[in-house]
Amino acid sequence: MFMDYFTLQPLLVITLGYGVIAIILGGLIYNLYRRWHSVFQTNPKTQSGAVEETIARLARAEGGLAALEPRVRALEKIGSVAVQKIGFLRFNPFEHTGGDQSFAVALLDRNNNGLVLSSLYTREGVRIYAKEIQGGISQHALSEEEKAVLRQAMENP
Repeated sequence: MFMDYFTLQPLLVITLGYGVIAIILGGLIYNLYRRWHSVFQTNPKTQSGAVEETIARLARAEGGLAALEPRVRALEKIGSVAVQKIGFLRFNPFEHTGGDQSFAVALLDRNNNGLVLSSLYTREGVRIYAKEIQGGISQHALSEEEKAVLRQAMENP
């Protein structure tokens, strides 16, 4: 015989394997060619038009971004003085009244500026006190409850 059977079988398997690999590579090359052709079409006028359109879209995006910058700065300025940190505590200041009807609340901005508001409930009435806070410090004496809500507010991110 021309070649032995056992010699032909491995050669046949190797040849078929190379054929399958060649078909797969051919498909990949065809897909790559289609993508390349869709981006860089053969017509030079179409290519320059696509480039000009991309440049125009980029210019519009830059213009929109430039228009947003002052608005973002204004919002950052407003946000820096907005209430961002809050502390709250209900408490009972006197033993003869019940129900924790008194409260203290601290309202601070990013720089720990703001106020502590306290409401004390008694049988005779309600008293409300507001104390200014600058940099986390009050110029007025704070009660233990007011100090607690101030610490709570400053610990909030």
